[in-house]
Amino acid sequence: MQQKEWLFAFASVIGNGHLSENIPCQDACKVESNKDYTIAVVCDGAGSCANSHFGSKHVTDFSIFHFEKLISQKKWNIDNNLPDQNLWHKEAKKTLFSIREDLEKLAVSNDWDLKSLSCTVIITIILKHGLLVTHIGDGRAGYCNTKGEWNSSITPLHGELANQTVFITSDIWDADIIDNYIESRVISDNIKAICMLTDGCEKASFECNLFDEKTETYFDPNKPFPLFFNPNIKILPELNELGKTQDEINLMWENFLLSGNDKLKNESDDKTMILGVHLLNEDEG
Repeated sequence: MQQKEWLFAFASVIGNGHLSENIPCQDACKVESNKDYTIAVVCDGAGSCANSHFGSKHVTDFSIFHFEKLISQKKWNIDNNLPDQNLWHKEAKKTLFSIREDLEKLAVSNDWDLKSLSCTVIITIILKHGLLVTHIGDGRAGYCNTKGEWNSSITPLHGELANQTVFITSDIWDADIIDNYIESRVISDNIKAICMLTDGCEKASFECNLFDEKTETYFDPNKPFPLFFNPNIKILPELNELGKTQDEINLMWENFLLSGNDKLKNESDDKTMILGVHLLNEDEG
């Protein structure tokens, strides 16, 4: 039996605020592993939009479909080189727009307003020589290289008001402005682990929104917190050795996101996190 190169834990859980208000979980996530690459997607539905839980679920599915199609066409999983930044950004924009078009078709077929399906989206494609990352809106994503260094892989887009961001359904698709709202990155490094999360998990796992006493202002380091992630990326290979199935691992991860520490336990927002670790690199760094 061939050993799997990557292991994942992923789950979406409802936040305390949504439980108390009888609102469904508006987050969604999905991981699709192919022979020589993996696509991971995280979506966070807009809290004020009635059908955003459907939007999140369908955008994860549409993202897997369209980005698998892109990888197949471009053969980036076969080539020894990652695409350059300009090409990846161009293709990511086109693919995200195809996902939006599918969402429009879904809205029409169900007699829904498109904006009622509003959600953010973060996509990470794991290839042999690095990562391709793109996103619309907020949330967090990062990676650890084989030196043990954790870095962010996106910069969340926040508006002027608290909790304000943009969504795949937002009016951002004019050619003159779209590059202000879609970030795409090519990360060429030896990847040991990746993380992706909605903002319901960021206080527990990222350095963010810290107060600078000298300037008396808040700033965002946007750094994955090693003391959170390192113990968890050690556990995943151990669970694999014990023969745990993906469903069993995801259930354990779900329970951890619900109450694994005080910040997670007390969080009012929905919580989604994908954690992946490269088996061949998990002892390095």
